[in-house]
Formats: sequence, C-alpha cells, structure tokens
Amino acid sequence: MNLYRKIFKKPVEIPSLQATDRSPLYAYVDRRGLLPAKKLLRLGTIYGGWNIPVNAGLSVDSTCYSAGAGEDISFDCALAERFHCRVRIIDPTPRAIQHFRELEHAVMAGQRFPINNSTNDYYTISQEVLRKLQFLPFGLADKDTELKFYLPSNPAHVSCSTMNLQKTSEYFTAKCLRLSSFMRQQSDTCIDLLKMDIEGAEYAVIRDIVASSLLPRLLLVEFDEVHTPLDSNAEKRIGQHIDLLVRSGMRCVAVEGSNATFSRIL
Repeated sequence: MNLYRKIFKKPVEIPSLQATDRSPLYAYVDRRGLLPAKKLLRLGTIYGGWNIPVNAGLSVDSTCYSAGAGEDISFDCALAERFHCRVRIIDPTPRAIQHFRELEHAVMAGQRFPINNSTNDYYTISQEVLRKLQFLPFGLADKDTELKFYLPSNPAHVSCSTMNLQKTSEYFTAKCLRLSSFMRQQSDTCIDLLKMDIEGAEYAVIRDIVASSLLPRLLLVEFDEVHTPLDSNAEKRIGQHIDLLVRSGMRCVAVEGSNATFSRIL
C-alpha cells in the first residue's frame, strides 16, 4: 500500500491492472478484443481510475463527458491534464457538488486538496487544468425528468442510485437529462469519450445513446450490478447490454473489476 500511496500523490497515468485483474466481466466480453496492458493507459487513483487505449486519439479539440463524480475526480483531472481536452463532469449529488466547489477554491488559493477524503492522496492540478473542467449538477438518464436518488446504506459512502441498488429509503430528487440534451445545452455536436459510473442507471442510458446514434469513440462503463445486484437477473442485464454495445459497433478493449472500456470500431 505504501508504494501505491507514493504513486497516487499525483493522479496521473499508472500501469494497467488488466493483466492481473480477475474481473467478473470477463464472462461477458470477447477476450480476443482486449488490448494488452502495454497498449493501455490507466489514469486516476486505484479507486477512481480507468483504462483507456494508449492511442486514444484525444487532444485539445476533444470533448469528454464524465457522469458520476463522487469525491474522486482524479480520472477527469488526469484527462484534462494529459490531453488538454474539455471535460464536462455530471453529478447531482450534493456531496459531489461540494467536493468540486472546494477543489476549485483550493486550486485558486494554491492549497492542497485531498482526493476522496484521503490523508495521503491529493489533487495536483493547476488553475489552467481546472479551467478545462466544467461541473454540471444534474443526473444522466434516458429522459429529461426529475428522479429520486437513493442514498447508500453506508453514510460514509457518496454514490447514490436512481435504481436504489442498495434498497434504502432516504433519497433526494434532482433534474436529469439525456446525453442528447446535455450536448444540445453545451452546443456539442459530438463527444470523444463518455464515462458512466451511475449506479445502475447505465442500462437505460446505453439503450438511449444506441437508439440516438450517439455512441462516443470511447465509452467507459461501470456495471454496478457486478458487485451490487438488484435481483437475480443482474447477470442477464449485464450480458444483454454488453451485447447491445458490441452489436452497435463497440469493441470491449479493457475490463477491470466492474469497469469496462469500449472503443468504437471505425
């Protein structure tokens, strides 16, 4: 752990964990399409990091959407820092909103700010990188509406679920938008990367962006039912939606834990 703490003082690129990972998602993907570790770039902390292809093709002209922030946006910061691209962060959770506001204040004041309340890991982004980040305090869904977001059973955790994966009773309500609505609101004609860590709502959004022909070049999805199944049909839902993406021209190039990275076949 001490080695990892040294690495993550700065949340940038680290070796891919895919080679040693024992992800349950291997059961749902075509392993022949997975990239070797040397062709993957992992950005962010152990908790909040993701794998993308080394030749991701991202640049200063790219626009990335990142749905689900919580209190670890190390991946989003690393994207903006490495590629100088625009990153629009989507999350209606009050604690996530507060986390971003406090990060903004700390960066402008030249102060250190902890990632995920850590006493070891800190954001190191500059004011220039901060200006590449935009926080949108809404939820990502398959329709423009207001939804209930159920709080996690552990009050120390931050991730809330419209699907109520943890079967709790406390919730808050927030406005949600479709990806197409976000893009119209921001005057984006296309996006290069979409990351979704949205606690079970990923299925509806996957169906919507496939139907709307809005699949990005890179799609990063956490399939939350891998670790928090809603019911006995969880495996079926995961398999069906991965199959839908593959049939729509996406190739799974990396898996790690409950996270999968897809690249659009051009």
